[in-house]
Amino acid sequence: MQERYLGDSHDFVKYALLRFLRRTLDMTIGVNWYLTEPDKVDKSGNNDGEKRHHMSGGEWKAWVPDLFERLRPFQAISNRRIKGIETVGVLPEDTAFYREHVATTNRHIWHHHARTALKEADVVFLDPDNGFEVDSMSPRTAPKYALYDEALDYYRNGQTVVGIQFVRQANIALRTQQIRRRLEGKADSVPILRCRMAPTILFFTLAQPSLTTQLNGALTTFAASSPPMARHQADRRIELIP
Repeated sequence: MQERYLGDSHDFVKYALLRFLRRTLDMTIGVNWYLTEPDKVDKSGNNDGEKRHHMSGGEWKAWVPDLFERLRPFQAISNRRIKGIETVGVLPEDTAFYREHVATTNRHIWHHHARTALKEADVVFLDPDNGFEVDSMSPRTAPKYALYDEALDYYRNGQTVVGIQFVRQANIALRTQQIRRRLEGKADSVPILRCRMAPTILFFTLAQPSLTTQLNGALTTFAASSPPMARHQADRRIELIP
């Protein structure tokens, strides 16, 4: 996560999802922002996360009107601060947060601190810049990714894990298979959420066995409630990948 993109269209969807899970399943939420500094992890001039078409209102405002209004101040660049998101009711009041920047060295220590900060949460949301790790990441770009072992550590602690993944349209099926395999099958029992926007985002859920049925139902309902596609009203903005 980079503060300069706070409140963008992808944020709207992920906050809507976390609010829905808290309300529907009565599960407390913990968020690891995977915060990064652009000048340390990105090439100069990169601005690929600045998508704010949801602020035109319409279907997005009608979907979650309270969230729409709470995110309105973050369209001003000067307001884009993590602490602001944490304190203005964008997410439930009892949400736990970990906002330390992802470490470039001794990352295991950073991860240990994150696990400690979020240990009481029923659901841990991982919010890296790009998604799960890739073979091509370098020491410079590694903070932009969540490591598979990090997600699995939360799961082994008895927590359900939701991780965001940005993906190119042509690579969705392949990337989905890769991630599920590397997560040791823990993300196979519930569907992946796919949000059709540019770029596409996926949400992988590592569900604790006792919660599989509830999460299947919740994710199905959430997808069905999402805004319709402009050209095909019968299709929803969010769909399930079994």
